[in-house]
Formats: sequence, C-alpha cells, structure tokens
Amino acid sequence: MDAYIVIAVLILMIAAFVANKWPFGLITMTCCIILGVVGVLDVPTAFSGFCNPFVVMLAGAFVVTNALARTSFIGRLQKNLMKMQDGKSGIKLMLLFVIAIIVLATFMPGPALLAIIIMMARNLNDEGEVNAARVILPAAALTTLWNGRIPFGIGAGQFAILDGFLESAGEQYSIGMFDPMLAGLVPGILLAIYTISCYKLLPHKKLDTIAVETNEDRNKEQPKMSKRNEIITYVTFVVMLLLMIFNQFTGNLLYIGPAVCAVFLVFTKVITVEDVKKGITVDLIFMLAGIFTLTSALSSTGAGEIIGHAIISLFGGNMTQFSLVAIFSGIAVVVTNFMSNNATMYSLIPVAVTTALAAGLNPVPAVLAIDVAVKCACALPCSSGEAAMCYGASGYTIKDTWKFTIPANILFYVGTLAGVYLFF
Repeated sequence: MDAYIVIAVLILMIAAFVANKWPFGLITMTCCIILGVVGVLDVPTAFSGFCNPFVVMLAGAFVVTNALARTSFIGRLQKNLMKMQDGKSGIKLMLLFVIAIIVLATFMPGPALLAIIIMMARNLNDEGEVNAARVILPAAALTTLWNGRIPFGIGAGQFAILDGFLESAGEQYSIGMFDPMLAGLVPGILLAIYTISCYKLLPHKKLDTIAVETNEDRNKEQPKMSKRNEIITYVTFVVMLLLMIFNQFTGNLLYIGPAVCAVFLVFTKVITVEDVKKGITVDLIFMLAGIFTLTSALSSTGAGEIIGHAIISLFGGNMTQFSLVAIFSGIAVVVTNFMSNNATMYSLIPVAVTTALAAGLNPVPAVLAIDVAVKCACALPCSSGEAAMCYGASGYTIKDTWKFTIPANILFYVGTLAGVYLFF
C-alpha cells in the first residue's frame, strides 16, 4: 500500500511542477509532509533530504562561489565573457561551456560542478544570444551524462559498481574499466553537438533569475573586496575545489568541506552572516531536499520496482540481444525522468540481468545501456539533483523546455542504442 501512496504523491508532484503555480521547493516539501502525515515515512525520514550530503555540500559551495563572485578576478572574467559574446557566435560560446563541463565532470561531482557553471553563466550579458538560462539548463543533461563517465577521477570505480550486478550471472560476464566510457561515448558526443547547435530551442530569458540581486542592483557600484579578503577567498575556493577533485581520498570532506570553507570566510570577516543567507537559495535547497526524500521513498517502498515492472509488462514475446537493450534503455530513459538516476539504475539492472539470463542472452550490453540511459535526466525537475538545481536556477518552466528536452531525450536514446551496438 505504501508503494502506491508514494506513486500517487509522485504523480501529484509532477502535476504541480507542470502547473507551475507554486515554487518548486514548496511543492516538494508538501509531498514530504503528505508522506509523513499518512505514515509512509516517519518524521525524521520525511525530512531527511535536508541531511543529504549533496544538499549540505551545495549550500556551502554556493556561499563560497558567491564570495568569489565579488572578487576582481570575477570582474575581469565578466568583462572577458562580455567580449566573447560580442566577438564570438553563440555556437562558439556554447562550445566553450560544453568543453568546460566535460573536463570538470571528470573530477568534480555534478552539484559542485554546476555551482561553478552557474556562477560563470550569471556573468553573461542577459541581452546576448547565449545568456545564463540557455547555458544552465543544458548543463544539467551534460553534467549528468559526463560526470564520472571517463574512468579517471570520480569515474575510476564506476565499472566495479556495474560489475557487482553481474556477480550472480557467472564469471563469463564482466565489465572492463573503459566499458562505461565507450557505452556513453556516442550519446555524449551527440548531446554535446545538439546543445551547441540547438540551444535556441530554449526561450531567451532576459532576466538573470539565478542572481541573488536584480539586474538593476547588479549595475550599481559594488563595494570592492580588499586585497587581503581576495587572497583569502581565492585560497578558500582552491581548497574547496581540491577537496572535490580528490574526493576519493578526502572522504566525507567532499560534503563537509564547502561548509567549512563558508564558515571560515565568516570568521575571517571576508563575508558576513547576511552574505551567507543571500548565498543559499532557499527554494532550491528545499526543492533538492524534497526530491531526495521522495526518490528515497520510491526505492525503500518498492514503488520504483512497480513502475519498472509495469512498463516491462507492456512488452512481451521473444527477445533478441538488440530488443533487450532497446527495451531496457527505453524504460530507463522514461523512468529516470521521474526518479533519481541511481534509483532507476538500481531498480532496472537486476531485472535486466535476470531477463537476459532467462532469455539466454548476454546481460552486459543491457547493463551498460541502462547505466548510460539513466543519465538522460533533464526533462523534469525531479529527473535528478542536477536537473532540479538547473530548473530552479534558470527560471524555466517545464513548458518552456519541452522543445529542447524532448528531442534531447530521443537523440540520447538513439545514441545509447548506437553506442552499445557499436562497441558491444
């Protein structure tokens, strides 16, 4: 019964997102309250999203990056980006952002990477062809796909995670270190090209809704940061980056580090407590916390499995290797836009392995296809933490983005099939 209640709440949340009459944070918190009131979750679990390590990390990262935004370095960066807008076509400017995302995604977790991309994008001229909103929304899809895809940095152990699903299938089935990268190479390149060439499918938002201040406020003379405070800010920001880049060795400091850095800036009087309040976007934090709680409920109550099995039941008959990959990657693309990509992957892969073995097929291509397809999480704010973050930051509604996200999902699906078929 609990699983069906969670599914009903999920449908309610999606409907509220589509209606776009209330702040996203209010919607997700309402869903958490409902699950607590009806007894599906106890009170600590209903609001456990606020204790999610990524939420803690994100709040601290925003404070530090907002402090960095007040330095002369960012002032110069803003002027250079403005010149780039004037001197370069929108395609060339988008290409620079896409390359930056792919490179950083090798070493940094998605939310931390996006915090930096958002900070950079907010310095773009709102009147330019490429403005903040048109950069931030595609960044969610690109970050989710490329994050840890290359088997270095944070992606070094991805193949081992997938290999763990195949232990029960027998020693003849295994996944190599570079297999996840190869499986995601074609859809990754296609999505990058699509973003660079089709960003105009997203509406032009003249108002930079991610900035804490309005455009009018931004044009006012801002107090300059002293040389001493700038040096402290630079060092603190670099320390935060290093903690993220070397997350395999820093452990929990990956999540606590940004908060420590933010507190350090307060105690050294570089920023004030008021600056901390401004740096944390309340609605965004509430939305992420609520989504993390709901996706956890989907997994813990079995609601995710019900959704997966319901879709699988629509397909019957004999399976070939290609149809196995096509069906499960298609299901993954759909389901991942309603629940977290990890929850989708953990729900679908065991079913795919069992189905493949029962049909006498190799489960490895299906496992790799699911691993790639669940990263196509950009159609809805609840698709992933990265999507939630970018919807909240860009100011787009779901209706605003459909012309961009629906073709992106289709292209991603076709690319996944092509990539898995080509290499496996």
